[in-house]
Amino acid sequence: MELARYVAILGLSFLCVNQALAQQDPQFTQNMNNRLFVNPAFAGMNNAICAYMLGRQQWVGFEGRPESYLFGVHGEYTLPFVNVQSGSGLNIISDRVGQNHHLGVKGSYSLHLPVNIFANDPGTLGIGVALGFLQLSVGNNWRAVDQFFGDPSIPDNGLQKSGFDFDFGLYYKTSKGLYIGASATHLTQTKFEEGGEGLGGGFANNPEVVDWNISYEMAAHYYLMAGYDIPLPNNPLFVLQPSVFLKSDAVSAQVDLNMNVEYNNMFWGGVSWRYIDAFALLGGINWSPGIIPGGLRFGYAYDVTTSRINTGSSGSHELFLQYCLQLKKPVPVQKHKSPRFL
Repeated sequence: MELARYVAILGLSFLCVNQALAQQDPQFTQNMNNRLFVNPAFAGMNNAICAYMLGRQQWVGFEGRPESYLFGVHGEYTLPFVNVQSGSGLNIISDRVGQNHHLGVKGSYSLHLPVNIFANDPGTLGIGVALGFLQLSVGNNWRAVDQFFGDPSIPDNGLQKSGFDFDFGLYYKTSKGLYIGASATHLTQTKFEEGGEGLGGGFANNPEVVDWNISYEMAAHYYLMAGYDIPLPNNPLFVLQPSVFLKSDAVSAQVDLNMNVEYNNMFWGGVSWRYIDAFALLGGINWSPGIIPGGLRFGYAYDVTTSRINTGSSGSHELFLQYCLQLKKPVPVQKHKSPRFL
């Protein structure tokens, strides 16, 4: 019955699918390894101090293709005096598409509350917020058939503007591997505006002075995520890890369906499907070298583009690296013999 409930919860997320279009936030295939970036409530929810990096080269073969790089760190701790579990984190994102470059820095805080929704499966609810800033940069190294300096919406000398950013999220996990998250990012809907006078119109050797103005607004983004670890009954060393990841800007939506398999908490691999966009292969390893405390997690994903972009692209590559230092050691198994059988 418990498994049936979990599967039903995962199934509810599939009902939210709409036509997939690109949003403003960068795309990552290994979303199951990147929950903090979209949901501040995840900070510290893995009972460890973790630092991770993600790098993605999208649509290899296209000049000006999306390039995204992310660094994150987070951990759990107990607030003094009130004895409340909490988590904090930091994300730094660099996302470049053509002449546009986004830089974001955000700090996260999550309050952890014990909430037991399912019988015999203790759970924790995280309530999180993230504060930071976004910076938009527009270059001026345009190559176009027509004279771009005549377009009043393009700054001839480039542009760099910054603004405040705010996120909110909820994240629930259980001791048996179920997680559900809902979050909203860019709730401030920061608008980057700039204007002035520049040379334009006429001909390149006889330009006219014209007014130019650029306005770019960051839309609010909404995320749903859910997943569950299912040990195989006949061989518990193998664990199935289905998950779903949905994102929307309230105009369009995109959904990722993932299925990973992990063996002996060491090797993992799987597939991912993104609606009207890509099919991906994923794989990686968890490694505890012994010479340093904690453990490493490495992952790689290769996207095969299924949209019309595949005519000029050889796919997308994504690398993930994480180091975690466990805060709570597992309780050792105690074995005793009865004196009747000594």
